[in-house]
Amino acid sequence: MEEAISRLVAELDDLRHHSTTSSAAANPTPLSRQSLADLNFLLSDANDTVPIDALYDELSAKSLSPSSLVPPLSAAMDSSPNPNHSLLASNAFLSLLLSPNAPVFTLFTPLSFLSLLRSLRRSLKASPAFTQPNSSKNRKRRRADDAGMDEEEENQENGGSSSVDVKALLVVLEKLASVMDLIHLDRFPESLRSLVQSISEIPVTAVELCENGGQYGKLLTLCSRVLRKVLKPEHGESSSSASEVLRSLSLLVFMHKSQARTFALDFVKTEMMKVAKENDGVKKAMVNFPRYLVNKAPEKAEPRALAVESITEIVRVMEFEDQVSFVKYVVSMCRGKSNLRLLAVDLVHSLVMSLKDPLGLDSEEDGGDDPWGIWCLEALVKRCSDVIAAIRGRALANLAQLVKLLSRSDRSSVVLKRFMGFGDGNDGVEMNNMLRQRCMDDKAAVRRAALHLVTNLTALLGGTIDEVVLKTMGLACSDPLISMRKAATTALSEAFRTFAAETVIIEWLHSVPRLITDNETSIQEECENMFQELVLDRICKAASATSSHSETMSARKNKEKSFNKVLEMLFPKGVLYLLREICNGEVSPWVKKICTNLGKKKRLNHKIVIALQNIIRTSESIWLSHSLPIEKWTAPPGAWFLLSEVSAFLPKAVDWEFLHHHWQLLDKHEVEGEFRSPFKQVEAFENEESIECDAVAWASDRVFLLQTISNVSVELPPEPAANLAHNLLKRVEEFNMHSTEVDAHVKALKTLCKRKASNVTEADTLVLKWVHQVLSRASKIIEKFISGNSKQNAENNFFTPPRSCSRKRRSIATSKSLTKATTAIYTIGSAVIVCPTADTSTIVPILHTIITSGSSGPKINNLPGPATFLPQEAPSFYIQGWLTMGKLCLADEKLAKNYIPLFIQELEKSESAALRNNIVVMMADFCVRYTALVDSYITKITRCLLDPCELVRRQTFLLLSRLLQRDYVKWRGVLFLRFLLSLVDESEKIRRLAEFLFGNILKGLRLMVILAVM
Repeated sequence: MEEAISRLVAELDDLRHHSTTSSAAANPTPLSRQSLADLNFLLSDANDTVPIDALYDELSAKSLSPSSLVPPLSAAMDSSPNPNHSLLASNAFLSLLLSPNAPVFTLFTPLSFLSLLRSLRRSLKASPAFTQPNSSKNRKRRRADDAGMDEEEENQENGGSSSVDVKALLVVLEKLASVMDLIHLDRFPESLRSLVQSISEIPVTAVELCENGGQYGKLLTLCSRVLRKVLKPEHGESSSSASEVLRSLSLLVFMHKSQARTFALDFVKTEMMKVAKENDGVKKAMVNFPRYLVNKAPEKAEPRALAVESITEIVRVMEFEDQVSFVKYVVSMCRGKSNLRLLAVDLVHSLVMSLKDPLGLDSEEDGGDDPWGIWCLEALVKRCSDVIAAIRGRALANLAQLVKLLSRSDRSSVVLKRFMGFGDGNDGVEMNNMLRQRCMDDKAAVRRAALHLVTNLTALLGGTIDEVVLKTMGLACSDPLISMRKAATTALSEAFRTFAAETVIIEWLHSVPRLITDNETSIQEECENMFQELVLDRICKAASATSSHSETMSARKNKEKSFNKVLEMLFPKGVLYLLREICNGEVSPWVKKICTNLGKKKRLNHKIVIALQNIIRTSESIWLSHSLPIEKWTAPPGAWFLLSEVSAFLPKAVDWEFLHHHWQLLDKHEVEGEFRSPFKQVEAFENEESIECDAVAWASDRVFLLQTISNVSVELPPEPAANLAHNLLKRVEEFNMHSTEVDAHVKALKTLCKRKASNVTEADTLVLKWVHQVLSRASKIIEKFISGNSKQNAENNFFTPPRSCSRKRRSIATSKSLTKATTAIYTIGSAVIVCPTADTSTIVPILHTIITSGSSGPKINNLPGPATFLPQEAPSFYIQGWLTMGKLCLADEKLAKNYIPLFIQELEKSESAALRNNIVVMMADFCVRYTALVDSYITKITRCLLDPCELVRRQTFLLLSRLLQRDYVKWRGVLFLRFLLSLVDESEKIRRLAEFLFGNILKGLRLMVILAVM
């Protein structure tokens, strides 16, 4: 001890003489490392006063005061290049202040305190593991190690800095926290400010310095102790000190998620709030701190979100009155500058989500002002119409989330409905008007957010939705943006899920299922999921719920209610309407595609087959319970159609006895009337007094039943399959069925032949045998009509596509010969499609005679030409002749080469819209099968985009669009220009199709389209 005191005092004496004899008094010389070690040794035991007293006595003997230690210590803390040397001096300085009976006010100076803080900062900036990147210095380090040089000596030689001793840093910080109890910084505000800033930087700069989480945790604990002691009154006015601490910590609060940010928030929420409860000055600073953060919040999205999160966490620990005061401040921000409005919109959302009881449901006060949550909702609703699109979008998105949150409780739902204007008999006019405008906003982000709001409002209001908004959602399903289509699908599906009204069902079926052809795979999958949930699962549940009651319901003969009313009461509301609408002509193609996709993915449940069978059985049972004639019964529209689609993938789930019973029932009774497409159904029964069987419904039931039988024929026993095939062939050869029935019979016959045969060759032989038999009989009937029925000026109603006939033509259609000949010629085409190898050498001349009867072209001499002008006198027969010739051309390429020019010629000159429409369909098929043959005629085909008939224009647009997507047709010539005209077509349906094509399907081809046109 004596030696250490002697060395220390001797160096201090030398430094005194050096400072008095030279001009270096302004720059004192730092204490050497040895002297710093001696001083720390003397001060190592705080309870032992002998060493420090001996030091003071020796200093007095040399006429040195204790304050003479301060300048060299400050110089050592400031000027040493080695951070450990600087920390050693800092430790000595703080130990000196903490020593017993130390003259604190003599030893403490602002300059020495600032030197201490600079020492801390410099040590934290040093590398945790010093290694020079220069390879020569690394080699020098290795040579020094080999020579046994001390690391410190090497670093001093290199003028570098060694790795920081974290333990020494922790000791210094601990002693600094203790010194804060001895010194008063109220007289030195700059020292206080520097202290707060230095301590606030430590959590950020010390992350890489600490070797483990334990060291870093101790470091943060010591920083918290120091900052907490800064708040004491002896260091200045509490409000000023707290403001300084909060201002420094605000930088950490705005950082990305890190340990430093967590430390700052925890200190503010825990330590400062404890002090604020007892100190009004600190409380005042705490109340103003969120406002300060609001004004300092960054404008970029991600940092702004972190700022909002931090502000909310701080406000959450405040007292209720302070929270309400801040909410008022945020609401007033909604009327400020754009950056403040945007921040306020996010803050409002975060505050309502985080704070308790925003709607005042648990408040004991009655009446008075609205709860603070209503202020927030009002501010959000106003910002939904902000002039800046970003603010509108954020406000709508946040309002949608709040509606979803607040609607979870029944009590809050009532308040929310009242606020939205939907309670007490109101219809929410203002809210609906706002939604209409936002759903048609110029910005996609705003439209998407508006759809999310509509989705959540639909759930809140139980499905009540404005019809204009509903239509807008349907249009949004065709939006060019993927996110918009997803949002619209979700919104429309939520409306369907919660409120299965007829308007909602129609809009959903006409908007969502069509997305199965979307280019985006995720949208296709969403479309499949929604269809399975909202259509298939709903039908399954409905049938399951009613199947147990069907017997009791059928046993009662309720004479007071009509059949339709009883049936609707038996099934949940909307199920029968849903079934009826899925077989609509505009919806059924998408339903077929969805069912096919679900079937291929093995996602169809056998319960849907059982459910549909139960629905049909229940309908039949209710009909019989009303003592109505069974020959006039038809199943609920759509039931057989859906069963025919799903049975292809679930053949084992279908009951053969069920199919056999209904086939006998439908095949036993024939009906008269006008046959049209089975997808254009109307109500089968007008009223209870006059029940008339709808021929369309009856025919469609038979068609779909046949398709179902064809799907499950593989599972049929051999004997029933053979009997059914014989009956089907007999029906085909009578040539008295509707065209759709013919197709179903022919397809089922082919499938049954495969079931009956033992191998593929035998099956093909059986098919070829009955096809030749049908072709022979059909040709005889056609020849007989051409040669002997020229006087019958008649016409049937078998048009494709379906259309109504005048009374005159309906009377002409009664001609049995014309009806039979028309069915025969159609049957030829169907038979050739299922058996392309059939011999048609005797059929082609007959068809040539028919299709050339309306022109002055060459005739075949060995056949008598018709005495009547077929295009006018028998248009249905004439059109079917062209259709059948097209089917033969699909099976024979040589025949197609000869007749394709004739098809184009008829397309240009024909006055029949039905014939033009059918030729366009045939040319599209030719383009796929014989691309090179049709390529030169594409320009003439595109003229149909300007056809006077809307149906022809729409059909042409759809077919050419499909060919463009599959790359059978190229964008060149007038094709692109004529497609552009579809954007301004007088038909709304065609305009929507064109917008969907250019905005979605061909979006990726826009550049190629422009280049091709140029």
